Amino acid sequence: METLQELDRIRARHPAPPTAGSDAEAQALARFASFFSSFAPDRVQTLLAETYADDVYFNDTLKAVRGLGDLGHYLKDSADAVEDCRVEIHETTRTAHGEHPVRWSMMIRFKRLRRGVDTWTVGMSHLRFDAQGRVVYHQDYWNAADGIFQHIPLLGSAIAAIKRRL
Repeated sequence: METLQELDRIRARHPAPPTAGSDAEAQALARFASFFSSFAPDRVQTLLAETYADDVYFNDTLKAVRGLGDLGHYLKDSADAVEDCRVEIHETTRTAHGEHPVRWSMMIRFKRLRRGVDTWTVGMSHLRFDAQGRVVYHQDYWNAADGIFQHIPLLGSAIAAIKRRL
């Protein structure tokens, strides 16, 4: 429910996202795709402020953060933990509210967990942009058990055992 409350709050604070089909909308979506096309600490630092708004709400199913500063710390720490991470955008649509469901696949190669193994997962992001085309709401929907948790010792074995029993 917190996510829905955040979305309502953001819709009220940012009632005018870029117009459907406009260059501003296309540029906003391109900035988002570029930000995650090669997820590295230096790119987070360089591209964060032009991609995300100061009062952003971000929830990747692992952690929810508010504000550009907290998001910057979280994403830099996340990028520091991977050897390589890339997101490929497959499809973007626009809702009646001016928001964008974005379907993607992500490859992660961790520095510490299962070193050298590429892990692929699929998911969707629910995005809303502010009038300047920066992301002000970002909610991810993906299977973190397959994407990350399966690589954690003991937890990964437990997840595999549960899957076998289902």
